[in-house]
Amino acid sequence: MKLDFKSILILILLAFALFFGYKWYFTDNSDYKNQIKELKEQYQILEDEKNQNKLIIERYKIELDSIMVQDSLNLIRISELEGNVFEAEQKAKDSKKQFDKLQKQLEETRKKIEEFKKNPPNRTGDSLLESIKNKTK
Repeated sequence: MKLDFKSILILILLAFALFFGYKWYFTDNSDYKNQIKELKEQYQILEDEKNQNKLIIERYKIELDSIMVQDSLNLIRISELEGNVFEAEQKAKDSKKQFDKLQKQLEETRKKIEEFKKNPPNRTGDSLLESIKNKTK
């Protein structure tokens, strides 16, 4: 076997390639390990934040449910109060009608009193005694 210049050059390049391949494959590269360690730490931090955010979300869901229940109770209370207001308005209208009726009767009575003051009835004898008996009963 004859080694010429090309064969020697190929063997040298093959040796360099094997040497660098061996070095690359078997050497301990701490940069990658450090990066993997940092990424694991970041992942753990993100997992902790995710768990905290889940707890916060659950707390807000509970608060929201509480507020929704309170809102429902308030709506029921509002409808009850609206019913009470309606009833009170009806009573007020009825009272106003009765008040107007009584006021009208009072005015008529005052007119009659004024009329009697101006023109008192002239009673004499038995009719006077009968009128006194009726008024004293």
